[in-house]
Amino acid sequence: MLRPHRKSQSMSINVIIVAALALIVLIVLAVIFTGRLKIFSEGLQSCASKQGDCKTKAECQQSNGAVITQTECDNKTPPEVCCVQVLNT
Repeated sequence: MLRPHRKSQSMSINVIIVAALALIVLIVLAVIFTGRLKIFSEGLQSCASKQGDCKTKAECQQSNGAVITQTECDNKTPPEVCCVQVLNT
């Protein structure tokens, strides 16, 4: 009488366990990096990180500055723009 081989059955259970652990690790890494990317993107939207000041568009044009949009200055009332001073050459 032939005995059934059990190694193939235990091997598939090991593969399932390893795959489940890998999935858990990937989820944890995704949560960690998602939080870090949010902090990073907030820093990119900062006018101060671009070495500018929040001013009205008219004030920025009078001071020969460059207007940068999509910063936290857009959320102010009245709406302002990030104004970065440009070197005169």
